[in-house]
Amino acid sequence: MISENDRIRRRITDMYADFVQQVDPKGYIMDYLIQKRIVDDEVSQQLLGKDTKQERCRAMLHELLSSGKTRAFIVLREALKHSYHHIVERIDETQGTTVYS
Repeated sequence: MISENDRIRRRITDMYADFVQQVDPKGYIMDYLIQKRIVDDEVSQQLLGKDTKQERCRAMLHELLSSGKTRAFIVLREALKHSYHHIVERIDETQGTTVYS
């Protein structure tokens, strides 16, 4: 059975292009990832040092995908609820339906 973290990771990966265009990890998202110990301050500074929101988002996703942390995407979804309700709705769509627009 697929874990909740893996399900969310898969859904975000399935909508990667839209996600990168819409989400900026700067601010609440990165603060929440630090608070929940998904990233540390050093990683945060590297990610936030990118010039555009797309570069920051790609770097964040790369970090989360390669981290191996078993709750990384669950925590990211929690952080997204703060300002990106439409993204959370797409993540939560019923399994078996497509997430493509």
